[in-house]
Amino acid sequence: MRQDITGSGTQQTVSTASYGANRLGLEVGRFIHIDLGGANEEFVHLLAADPDNQTLDAIVTGNHLAGENIRPAIWPTPILNEGDDLAFDILSVASPDPGSDLTVVIQT
Repeated sequence: MRQDITGSGTQQTVSTASYGANRLGLEVGRFIHIDLGGANEEFVHLLAADPDNQTLDAIVTGNHLAGENIRPAIWPTPILNEGDDLAFDILSVASPDPGSDLTVVIQT
């Protein structure tokens, strides 16, 4: 986030910063985590998103400091049925061990 947020029970616009080529990867109607694993962790419903202006609208109830991370939530997990298509965005990241291959495991 690019600014502090004071929690309230009303919809507010939050200014963000993209963390990759996917321009946040946030979808209206889905859920996001703010400060995942941090002291101010919160799970909120995304009401609107403007990727060009890097803003989102949500009802945020907790107080958050500028710089806390916003990430798409992986749950509630959708139910996949036989015949459904899957698609993944794969973003490049620096290897934690230069000179070694990066291994990715996808569990189905």
